[in-house]
Amino acid sequence: MSDEKKPTPQPSSTPSPSVKAPTVSPQPSKPASAKTSAISRRAFVVGALGASTLLAIGAFALPNAPSTGILGPLIPAKQGPTVVAKYQTQPTSTGTDLNSRYQNAVAAGNLYSPSDYSDFFYFPYPVTASPYYKNVITRLPDPLVNPFYPNDDVLKHVAALNLTCVHLRCIVNPGYAGIPGSGEFRLQCPCHGSQYRLKDGVPVAGPAFDLGLLPLPRVKLSYDPTTGNITATDLDGQAGVGRTD
Repeated sequence: MSDEKKPTPQPSSTPSPSVKAPTVSPQPSKPASAKTSAISRRAFVVGALGASTLLAIGAFALPNAPSTGILGPLIPAKQGPTVVAKYQTQPTSTGTDLNSRYQNAVAAGNLYSPSDYSDFFYFPYPVTASPYYKNVITRLPDPLVNPFYPNDDVLKHVAALNLTCVHLRCIVNPGYAGIPGSGEFRLQCPCHGSQYRLKDGVPVAGPAFDLGLLPLPRVKLSYDPTTGNITATDLDGQAGVGRTD
């Protein structure tokens, strides 16, 4: 019997073909965070609100807004004196001036349609700057007199007012309230029923009256007897807000 010891077999470092290496499962990718997109939407909304605010200020604060700064590009130059109508003291049947059209409307039985002897114009800013500076100049039906020019032989017969309702800024129109002969010539709002006297723009009915709002802004006028031109020289008050006199 031999004393030699048989070598002890060493474990092989090579894995058996039948033993598979453990498989590492890929980690699922995390969904993209919505935080970035949420911030972008928030920034967009904030920017849109800011732009809307600037545009609103530009539309309603033209007379008093500064001409420089961030609103500068939105605010056009204020117009100077502008001829807005003609008035002949001696009306004719073919005349197109306010007085001739008034006399012809009376003769044709259209006294209660004051738009027939009115002119519309934008002042002191064009319609491209703001739709709220639309005005009307009308030949006041006799015996109405403009209280701001009671001693002027021509201007006492006309009135010029801004047409933006001081309630919610709809555009009012010349009309007549009541039964012909016993009513009143007024500027009437088609939206909510506010009504203003045609001669001076003072609220007399509807929300503008009920809420005690200001009279409509008036357009200051001058008259040239040589040419018959009526010129708008300034706007007393602020469109959509009113005047304080």
